[in-house]
Amino acid sequence: MFTQEEIQSWENETAFAQRHNKKFIDPRKVKLKDHRKGIKSTHYNKECKSARKHDYRLYRTKMKRLMYQEQYDLLYNYKRTSGWLTW
Repeated sequence: MFTQEEIQSWENETAFAQRHNKKFIDPRKVKLKDHRKGIKSTHYNKECKSARKHDYRLYRTKMKRLMYQEQYDLLYNYKRTSGWLTW
């Protein structure tokens, strides 16, 4: 069914994949976290006010759209964290 060369090459590929399964850091997520922390609040690991305000604004628009589309089962309460990062 398979030749010896094909089997050997497949084993080499799987061994290479198992050796190099390093997770890479997503720079967008890191930059977002750093931005949302703000300069003054990095020590306490909290978000700056503008980031919290923006997040709440996105939540409100999302909920309004769901109400206009009458998808009431997808509505959920806003989780207030007082700026503490929860992810």
